[in-house]
Amino acid sequence: MKTGTVTLGNASIHIGYSGIIKANKRGLLRELSEFNVPEERRGKGEGTALLTDLCEQADLEGLVLMITADTPRLGYFYARHGFVTVQDEGAIIMARMPISTKGEANG
Repeated sequence: MKTGTVTLGNASIHIGYSGIIKANKRGLLRELSEFNVPEERRGKGEGTALLTDLCEQADLEGLVLMITADTPRLGYFYARHGFVTVQDEGAIIMARMPISTKGEANG
């Protein structure tokens, strides 16, 4: 998964490496940040489509995704995509382990 900003419709998100983890230890972890859907476009499925695409790509590549939920509402949104809370004191930090796709498509 390439790093940088990814867009789909009006939704955008930044994919990068966690600054708190040393470069030689990052491996299969990617941090998502700056997830943005303009207020007038929210509720139309653009953010869901973008996050779904990223999760599917992460599954294929065996990547762990990490994101910070700024509000409980965002936490629920991320949870619907398989993210679980790993820290809820101060910032709500969530992670998503890759889901194995072996045997599902071509068996």
